[in-house]
Amino acid sequence: MRIRRPTRGLRWYFEHNDGRMIHKWLHYFEVYERHVSRFRGRRVTLLEIGVSHGGSLEMWRHYLGRRATIVGIDISPRVAELASPGIDVLVGDQSDESFLEELVQRYGSFDVIIDDGSHFPEHQKASIEYLWPHLNDGGIYVVEDLHSNYWSDYGGRVGSPETFIAWLGHRIDDMHAFHSRDDDFVVNDWTRTLNGLHVYDSIAVLDKHLREPLENRRTGRPVFDDIYGTQADSMIDEYHRRQLESLGRPMARVRRTLRDPRGAYRRATARFKRDDDM
Repeated sequence: MRIRRPTRGLRWYFEHNDGRMIHKWLHYFEVYERHVSRFRGRRVTLLEIGVSHGGSLEMWRHYLGRRATIVGIDISPRVAELASPGIDVLVGDQSDESFLEELVQRYGSFDVIIDDGSHFPEHQKASIEYLWPHLNDGGIYVVEDLHSNYWSDYGGRVGSPETFIAWLGHRIDDMHAFHSRDDDFVVNDWTRTLNGLHVYDSIAVLDKHLREPLENRRTGRPVFDDIYGTQADSMIDEYHRRQLESLGRPMARVRRTLRDPRGAYRRATARFKRDDDM
């Protein structure tokens, strides 16, 4: 009989694993703790592409908790026998749109998707391009073992435009399309939904969150008469003007004095000096 372990971190689980085999690069655990820990204890659905011996599915079930639904897919028929309570295992090809459509029809959408499948760049691209619309807002998409993109027997090589690494470069471009000044660089669905992209050695994490054009603002008093060669007054918008006006209110002055007494003294001295010079 297996002893139920207390719920600890992923590395601890891996080192004390008495269940099915897990094969992971050790630095992945820190990456996963950083990006997946916020899903613990929540009613979430995790999809892992690539089942192997099923150990990582057990790990995710243990780590995320009993409220989570864990789904594994693999092209090998033998993995079907690895299903257990809270862990579903389906047999299919990660690049087969018909299979992925059936998967989505069955589970709806996912909160975490992990691609630890074939490691072929064309399959990595096919999976994310189909599944990304079915990743929930606030979810993450992880692709493991990206070093295969540099192996010729996986169809990869340094600088190849066909790798998943190169595909990620285009997504970085898409993220910045809100700032475009060119007619041929336009906002698309990736611009509106890809909120962050984190690349580590051999593993990438993509954050999904609905986005709108970002804002930039100025606060505080201009020190010089111009801002990058443009008259400072003409660069002060309504928000900035209201913020500057608020600085003159009595309570704002009190807060500045309490926060920085020496600075308040220097500013007062400078004002008195200017008044004397006038």
